Amino acid sequence: MGRLFYSLKQKYLLTLSVRRDGYSAFGQANPRAWFPSIAGGWVFSDENFAKSSWLNYGKLRLSWGINGNRDIGRYVALSDLTTGKYLMVRNDGTVYQVSQLYVNRMNNKNLKWEKTTAYNFGLDFSLFNGKLDGSLEMYRMSTQDLLVQRTLPDILGFSYVWDNLGEVQNKGMEVNLNGRILQQQNFSWRASVNFSLNRNKVVHLYGDKINVTDANGNITGQREADDISNRWFIGQALDRVWDQKVVGVWQTYESEEAAKYGVRPGDFKVQDVNGDYKYTDADRQFLGYTAPRFRWTLRNEFTLFKNFDISFMMYSYWGHVSSYNLAKNQGLADRTSSYVFPYWTAENPTNDYARLASSNGSANFSVYRKKSFVRLDNISMSYNLPKALIQKVNMQRVRAYFSVRNVGFYAPEWNYWDPENGLRDSDNNAITGPTPRTYTLGLNLTL
Repeated sequence: MGRLFYSLKQKYLLTLSVRRDGYSAFGQANPRAWFPSIAGGWVFSDENFAKSSWLNYGKLRLSWGINGNRDIGRYVALSDLTTGKYLMVRNDGTVYQVSQLYVNRMNNKNLKWEKTTAYNFGLDFSLFNGKLDGSLEMYRMSTQDLLVQRTLPDILGFSYVWDNLGEVQNKGMEVNLNGRILQQQNFSWRASVNFSLNRNKVVHLYGDKINVTDANGNITGQREADDISNRWFIGQALDRVWDQKVVGVWQTYESEEAAKYGVRPGDFKVQDVNGDYKYTDADRQFLGYTAPRFRWTLRNEFTLFKNFDISFMMYSYWGHVSSYNLAKNQGLADRTSSYVFPYWTAENPTNDYARLASSNGSANFSVYRKKSFVRLDNISMSYNLPKALIQKVNMQRVRAYFSVRNVGFYAPEWNYWDPENGLRDSDNNAITGPTPRTYTLGLNLTL
């Protein structure tokens, strides 16, 4: 690898870098790849035309680069042999055990690095003698040759092979603002806010072509085929929900119509897009996204009389959906779970919950609800005892503090446990079940 940095007058900045990485887990034909990058910066606040009383610092940044991903197992590009036991039957009907040796995995000598080409534009600024500062980031990324397990037809003898998927594009923005809103002798108020959003879409998959037909069945052209088994669609996001749409619950007066679908009153009513009285892929629709459409965080910090500190933080994930277990489909109406659900009856003809032991004609349907929420994450308070008081007992500092985590949340359309269920935390661990509220009371002593 190599890196070159150049600066002119500390306001015109240029960085060049290149590296070549190898990883023996890739196929024998493509174990190595090049990853170059270039970045430029301009501190425009040092220019004569930008001199002003309100602009303290301003910098523009522009970069381009290619990054690689090798997040695969060490030997997935190679075939391997696996041993096992197998039962055979002789002509006389006796069963005996034999050893077997077979190829367990399909090799792919062309498996190669996943590459992401990124363009990034940034703006850093500080205004009004440092009372307001922040940054703006805008990016566009194109990831090619994604590392995926490609599903194979059973006739090949293997269920999957590690392969490189075509191309996925990401674009988005992030805004950070920090402000000293008030700065008085006995009171100060600082705040920071962050806003971010990301949009992605599948541009290419495997290159397989299918015919495009008009209403009369005439071929009008070709397009790249979607991967329905993995639910990847050209032009759609990776987290797009593609499923049947539940539009309510069959009511008592609709029993004859419900019977045409093999269900009865109290079962979920699913939109029949093509009107064939069957539930097939032709009835599936794009119903939303499983990842939040945008996120924001707000933090406020207050200081009173220089000794008393209060702070709180709020954040929000907005615009995503998740399946909601509204059906009592365990099949045992006399047994209950630890969470109490409403359910449909003829006397309580709700349109949101199915009847007890509903199976929807042995069909599995997911009901989707918006999972948007705003959470008051924590409130913290602390008090530093006056130095004149603690010095009398030969101590340098005494600080008492109290904090509450998971104070509460507002989720207008989600009523089942925590709205962050199914999402992942900063360590990529799945969040499940109710989130506890935590109280902390403490005392710090410095002798």
